[in-house]
Amino acid sequence: MIATLHGVAALAAAVVALGALAAGRGRHIWPPFAAGIAAAIWAGAVVLNPDNPLGGSAGLLEVLRSGVWGGVLLLLHWRLGTGSVVRGFAIALVLVLSAALAAALPLVPLLGDLAPHTRLALALLLVLIAENLARNSGEAAGWHLWPPAIALGGLGAFDVMLYSIAALSGGVDARLVAGRALLAALALPLLVLAARRDRRWARATPSHEVAFHGATLLVAGAFLLGAGAVGSILQSMDTEWGGAAQVAILAGATLALAVLLSARSVRSRIHRWVARHFLAARYDYRREWLRAVATLSGPGSAAAPNIRAIRAIADPVDVPAGTLLLRDSGPDLLREAEWNHSEGPDRLEEGDPVLARLTAGEVVILPQPAAYWVAVPLMHHAEGLLGAILLAPPRAPHPLEEEMAELLLTLGREVAMFLAERRAAERLAEGRRIADYARRFAFVAHDVKTVSSQLSMVLANAEAHMDDPEFQHDMLLTVRGAAQRIDALIARLRRDEAAGEAAGTGDPLGVAQAVASGLGHPVEIKAEGRFPPVPMAEEAFSTVLTHLLRNAAEASHAEKVIQMAFQCVGDMLEIVIADEGEGMSEAFLRDGLFRPLATTKPKGSGIGAWQARELVREAGGELTAESRLGEGTHIRITLPLSRAVEAA
Repeated sequence: MIATLHGVAALAAAVVALGALAAGRGRHIWPPFAAGIAAAIWAGAVVLNPDNPLGGSAGLLEVLRSGVWGGVLLLLHWRLGTGSVVRGFAIALVLVLSAALAAALPLVPLLGDLAPHTRLALALLLVLIAENLARNSGEAAGWHLWPPAIALGGLGAFDVMLYSIAALSGGVDARLVAGRALLAALALPLLVLAARRDRRWARATPSHEVAFHGATLLVAGAFLLGAGAVGSILQSMDTEWGGAAQVAILAGATLALAVLLSARSVRSRIHRWVARHFLAARYDYRREWLRAVATLSGPGSAAAPNIRAIRAIADPVDVPAGTLLLRDSGPDLLREAEWNHSEGPDRLEEGDPVLARLTAGEVVILPQPAAYWVAVPLMHHAEGLLGAILLAPPRAPHPLEEEMAELLLTLGREVAMFLAERRAAERLAEGRRIADYARRFAFVAHDVKTVSSQLSMVLANAEAHMDDPEFQHDMLLTVRGAAQRIDALIARLRRDEAAGEAAGTGDPLGVAQAVASGLGHPVEIKAEGRFPPVPMAEEAFSTVLTHLLRNAAEASHAEKVIQMAFQCVGDMLEIVIADEGEGMSEAFLRDGLFRPLATTKPKGSGIGAWQARELVREAGGELTAESRLGEGTHIRITLPLSRAVEAA
């Protein structure tokens, strides 16, 4: 079975090599041709010696075959323009291939026991190179590179499984050996497909994350292989307790590896080692920029904005702590927040050389030993130096390089813009609160004028009617009502009016009748039955009707009756107030009626109509006016009914 399947694999590999020569063009045919020839020679050696498919000449040729496949993948990698990646993988391939060849040659018997481990390391490295090649190839280059990466990487992955079992159990399953030959016969034709796809090669930049995870996997695999090799040596020295020692060493190595890789300092060192030896650019700037934006926006994050600002600069350089200093009104920088740190200066005063260099836009390396490592300026395009972030020493100590300093300066500008926008938003919110308070104060001032008019009228009639008991009773009621009104106005200044509107007006018609009876001018109310509540505080509803009826009375002759009609239109309550007064011009109706402080009355404040419309709009309604000079005015109020609001 083994001889037959390897014979099929040898034939298929030879056909693949010839097919690559026939299908390809130019220099691009040689990588698939070399991979096919190496596979054909290896499979042919197994056919000649089927009793020992992993040892002797077959084993040696298998190692050379894997080395050729690794070289082919590195050549394809080099065509992408990733020279630093190729150099790193080439060094690793030479070292691992040398160890595998030494273990395959019968020169040193002790090394022969390590053959499964060295071949496992070689297969693992082959998978890493193929995976990195497939990940880093763009769409155009992937047209060429994915077929050989899948074919050779898949065969390498099968070898990882085969030799992992061999390293742990000490034996090889013949079915897996036979299945590997069949898999090679099925996978190698992909090399012909790669040879036919002979187009222009595209250049790509290796992914930082892929390189890091690949290096981590390589380190982990090498560590476990070393532990397995030590266990195999112990087992060969003593058969009684060697097996138990081998299992214990592998378990302990796995546990130690998990602990090491979970440590941030170890991960940071691997990151820096990969960036230095395998990547042309130290940072993936697109990823760092997006990470900074995500940190600053902080969706769903409970961290304070100042803490997010520190982390946006600290995380890319793997720093565990920092402090934010911000400029207030003077030239000094004051401590605003700290993250995982409580030591360090509370301020940088004017004249400090560090502050001077920060103002010039430099990243400053702080004197050591100290609680902090560097100071990063937060430069804003309009405000200049907005502040600075002091960073603690990184988890894995390293010097501040030029590329890192440029990254910190760029992120500092982004953080400065974020902090400036937040400061502007806070000022805008404060301005809105002040404007809201001013609006409520204007409403209160207008209502105080109304109360003052009532009290002035009482005083004007007091001398003539003071002895009249009925007048005395009415005067007490008026004064009591005025005092209650003033108390309510003062309370309105202390709270948002919208907070008091939830109770609503239960009887809008009753409130209208009470306001009309106290107006001192004839008012005719047209309504049938009672009406549902409206979602507007009774005090606000009364204020609206008082303003509108008083304006209508002031514009009308004393004998002219003001008409007020109530009706339900769908889910809305409509109130129409009509008078036969002087009316208003079209220009004033359009430009002046609802404009604050615009009035045609000698003693008017220009607040009443604007306040009335604002109160109605806050309740979800609308107030409109129609008027003609000499014909009078119609005011229409529409308010949602409470039952309609609840149904919605």
